[in-house]
Amino acid sequence: MACDDGDVIFTSFDFEEIDLQQCGDVGDYVFFKINNENRESLSLQIRAQDSILHVADTVVYTIDETTNRLFYRKYDGDIESNYFCNAIPAISPQVTEEYISSAGEATVITKIVTDTTENGIQHTYTTQIRLRNLRMENNDESIVRESLILGVIERSEIE
Repeated sequence: MACDDGDVIFTSFDFEEIDLQQCGDVGDYVFFKINNENRESLSLQIRAQDSILHVADTVVYTIDETTNRLFYRKYDGDIESNYFCNAIPAISPQVTEEYISSAGEATVITKIVTDTTENGIQHTYTTQIRLRNLRMENNDESIVRESLILGVIERSEIE
């Protein structure tokens, strides 16, 4: 008798040269990367009750199947940036393949630099997201990654 955990796939995502984007706010952040060359996306939903983008801090979130989730998707067409920011999901392009997280960690590191400019005080927020010990499932297949830097988002505000 044998036990079968399904096929385990060790893959390298082709998102390194693609900018990390973000939408949402406290309670429902979405960070995503779109690779239209391969018609694929990688997106992370974090349901944090704090302002992780405006507070200098390092916070670790557990990635699971329900609260903080990571998705890898392939599509039948090109994906627009607003695809992830709509309250009602678009009907096109259609998802042809999807892997959903079952385990992992997302470390969110936000740093703040404050400068005085001729326009006032400028706060520059830099947020980096690192993923560790990822396991993503699709039926009887799993994608496993030990670590992955999802990317960096930088934004400035003047007061």
